[in-house]
Amino acid sequence: MPSNLKPERPAPPKRRPPRRRREGPASPLTREHIVTTALTLVDREGLGALSMRRLGAALGVDPMAVYHHLPNKEALLDAIVEAVMAAIDLTVDNPDDPPEERIMGAARAYRDAMLAHRNALPTMLGRGPVTPAAMRPVELLLSILRAAGLPPGYALAGMNTIAAAVRGAVGMVASAGTEPHLQGQLEAMAQALPLAQFPCLREELLCGGDFFERDFEFGIRALARGLISQAHPPGADTPRGLHPGTSGSS
Repeated sequence: MPSNLKPERPAPPKRRPPRRRREGPASPLTREHIVTTALTLVDREGLGALSMRRLGAALGVDPMAVYHHLPNKEALLDAIVEAVMAAIDLTVDNPDDPPEERIMGAARAYRDAMLAHRNALPTMLGRGPVTPAAMRPVELLLSILRAAGLPPGYALAGMNTIAAAVRGAVGMVASAGTEPHLQGQLEAMAQALPLAQFPCLREELLCGGDFFERDFEFGIRALARGLISQAHPPGADTPRGLHPGTSGSS
């Protein structure tokens, strides 16, 4: 071998590229961000799409990271109820307005928030508000009814009645999966009904107008007036016409 030639050194082993870490959220994970993402997922795909795995994927984190902020799915569902209730615009209330108008304003605000998150309605019906943040709209409506003259117990009953009516109205839209029927659809439905058997229903369906809005306004306003009519005068023990342990008027 010629003396001026040096043996070739073996090539250094190839270095493996560093293992890529799973990308985390762009900002620190917070309870608010988790709940907002969960509600967005429900709004877009329905409650059936909500799972800790899907939520973790939407957040870009390991699903176990969610449990540091919400201990289980039950807590997550309570937080979704809280988020919907927190979306109710409480600024619509004007204490200087008549009680009837204040009740109507509160009911409309509740309806609008529910319609914006109609996929969450089953959770709203099944769980109800339990956190202080979720209770603020409840407190507002109770305070309106108390200011109208309804005493403790009766004000709560009135609040529950109004809330049930609002949820029922929203449920009619949510169950259909579409907006309320158009007038043409209602007219076609009316024409398909035998006049001799359904004279009243046919006439109602042919009245025209926005049934959803009209029914809501009529129903809630009737409830509001009925509740206000039961308010007791100063110094009375119970609302007019009502007595403890009875459900009817005297």
